[in-house]
Amino acid sequence: MDIFIIYVIKTLLLPMASLLILAFIGLFLLHRQRLFAMVLLIFSLSALLLLSLPISIRYLANTQEIYPPLTIEKISRFSAQAIVILGGGLSKPAPEYAQAATLKTNSLARVRYGAFLAKKNQLPVLVSDGKVLAAKLPSEAEVMSEVLNNEFNQAVDWQEHRSRNTAENALYTWEILAKENIQRIILVTHALHMQRAVDQFVQQGFKVLPAPTMFLSRSDELDLLSFIPSAQALQRNTLVIHEMMGRLWYKLRY
Repeated sequence: MDIFIIYVIKTLLLPMASLLILAFIGLFLLHRQRLFAMVLLIFSLSALLLLSLPISIRYLANTQEIYPPLTIEKISRFSAQAIVILGGGLSKPAPEYAQAATLKTNSLARVRYGAFLAKKNQLPVLVSDGKVLAAKLPSEAEVMSEVLNNEFNQAVDWQEHRSRNTAENALYTWEILAKENIQRIILVTHALHMQRAVDQFVQQGFKVLPAPTMFLSRSDELDLLSFIPSAQALQRNTLVIHEMMGRLWYKLRY
């Protein structure tokens, strides 16, 4: 299936679009099938409210963030050969940098943590991600390399710039590192995304030490604001549901 079609379907299934569609259907049917219409309206609005509550993030994200933070002891026991950093998207345009694109916050967080681990452990680095929908832009691996080199003073040894999703990240990274006889890697991505990423990289033949970052399940202490709806909470819960959908799709596809 074409990657663009997959992105359209995914967007329509995620909470904001899908719940709004259900609510509009409910409004349309209100005078014809009142009971069914009320069920749709109550469900869509209740779900939207629940997903907008900050308190719901930690419990929903906890179902996906199964890997704990990486420790020095785990690294020393693992004997890693390289660090692999997965991309998390480009922000475009980037006029403040006089560039066509720069890293999104997600990518920057992964790059920063990957640079931290590389300097601490003196390991070579591979960055992985290509061009998804914007063919005229540089690959994300290219932009990640520039940021690592210029802003974190961290050399990048390999760029994997063909992948468009996590499965391809793993496939094309294996093609590069297998030639170097490298199988034991420290894998850097978001804690939420790590379970799916580890599955794909292990499937290709890697021995993986997960290095998750940006935990959502380890959010701030509970207070009054935890029970007040916010746009940020809705965005974060949407990310969790996106990951759940992604894992289900990968079980069917890969």
